[in-house]
Amino acid sequence: MSVAQIINELPKLTAAELQAVRRKLAEITAEDSAVALHDRGMNEVQAADLRSRLKTFAEDWERPEASIYDETPAR
Repeated sequence: MSVAQIINELPKLTAAELQAVRRKLAEITAEDSAVALHDRGMNEVQAADLRSRLKTFAEDWERPEASIYDETPAR
């Protein structure tokens, strides 16, 4: 599901579902902000280079058919 599709679905959620979404977003944000590049042996120049190279994948990653990779596999 693309970001635009998710945003379009938000008004349809119940108050409880919206609260769950907000909690998950806060959790994800906390995880993202906890990553220290220098702890991973990467300086700012290397990080900028990596980000620029990974941008080429963004279009493919956001395609609707790629949403299958977001699903948790059955165990």
